[in-house]
Amino acid sequence: MKRNAFLFLIVLMIASCDHFFSPSSGGADSTAIVQKASNEGQRFVDEQEVDSAVATLLVAGDYVAGCRDTDALYHYYQTLARAYERKNMFELQSSNLQKQLTVAIAQGNKDRMADTYFALGVSHYAMEKHGEARDYLRQAIELADADSARFLSRCHLMRCQIFLQMEMMDSVAAALDQAKEAYPAIIDEELYILSEVYMAYNMGDEKDAEEMILKNKDRGGLYTHIELLRLLQDIHEEQGKTAQALADAKQLAVLNDSAAQLEASESLTKIHSLKHEEQMLVAKAERQALQSQAHVRMLVFFLILALVLLVCALVMGILRKKAIIARQGELEALKLAEDAQSSEAEMRALNEDLQRKYYEHLYAILLPILNAERSQSGHIDLNEKSWKLIEENTDMVLPHFTRTLRKNHDTINDEDVRFCCLVAMKVPNPVIANIYGISPSSVAVRKQRMKKKLDECVSKETLENYLSRYCL
Repeated sequence: MKRNAFLFLIVLMIASCDHFFSPSSGGADSTAIVQKASNEGQRFVDEQEVDSAVATLLVAGDYVAGCRDTDALYHYYQTLARAYERKNMFELQSSNLQKQLTVAIAQGNKDRMADTYFALGVSHYAMEKHGEARDYLRQAIELADADSARFLSRCHLMRCQIFLQMEMMDSVAAALDQAKEAYPAIIDEELYILSEVYMAYNMGDEKDAEEMILKNKDRGGLYTHIELLRLLQDIHEEQGKTAQALADAKQLAVLNDSAAQLEASESLTKIHSLKHEEQMLVAKAERQALQSQAHVRMLVFFLILALVLLVCALVMGILRKKAIIARQGELEALKLAEDAQSSEAEMRALNEDLQRKYYEHLYAILLPILNAERSQSGHIDLNEKSWKLIEENTDMVLPHFTRTLRKNHDTINDEDVRFCCLVAMKVPNPVIANIYGISPSSVAVRKQRMKKKLDECVSKETLENYLSRYCL
């Protein structure tokens, strides 16, 4: 009886020390640290210093458990999710959005819940998980306040983008009508105009698409103008209007030059306005201060723990022999169970290992290439050497892919082969869009055109399935 009481006292002492010296123990201090990290992280995100934002937020991660302010927690997860979104790390973005949603549900704040469901829908759309994205958007619509016309319209317009990717044109039309009904002024916004044009084009109404483009091509920003003009050029090429397509191409070249000059000007302004080194030094000093505090806590904790362990040693010596005997019995039982199932387990482990190594190799050889070079605007900027490496790695994973593709389709050029390499390697649409500097909707259109170029008789399968025949 005395021994049990003594053990309970030791456990209580250890738990008390750990609670007292852990980063999460000080509710007020933890809340202040989380709030400060959220503010600094948001500032870094606004200034396009995404890596600094992630580092600042993760340093404060040990203090999240001790934060008692749910508003601070909500903004912490929200800022971290935005930073991961800027880095195209959508799985991590989704994970933090789920934590943000948990906080919003605990608060009972329907507006925040609706906003988070909307963000989850956009994140899963970027990961091409269209079914889950639709479910999240549906929940956002159900939770949205009836007066939130602009928000409801954005939800329906986002659903429209998903249906465009899934080539569900009837649903696209319905989503556009719902967006317009919820917020009539949405029809003047760029994304609505682009969605309406792509719907007409994908349904084969090239004449209507052409009329809408000519009507709206001078509206909106520079990049919307470029997107509409690129689609108009495609329509003129498909209609055989060579002269008009050439004129579109010349105008498109001028607009692309303007876009490049705009990006260069913005980058120059940013370079002159930011004090990058000073900000990094301040952030580093703050991180070092937090780490020093953590080290002091750990040092004191281990000193107390050492004293407690001296007392515990006597009790542990008595229990050690019994624990060894019990452990030996467990090991013998485990060995018998492993011997009985060894053949089946080895085969299953081998199959799982082969599948894991295949997909690890698939992405390990491609993703570093895509992330190696980026333009000042943040887009992936691949040179000729990188493209050659992508082709070689594609042939490494999918033997003789490029040679077989060129042999069977002698009309395609090197750019077409490279695009097919990205599709065959299952690179997500948002990443392909980032490589070519276009929208994800344009990637879907380009896939349709490439499928027709490869084999005009194929109409009921995707480009990915078609290319899989060259991977055998």
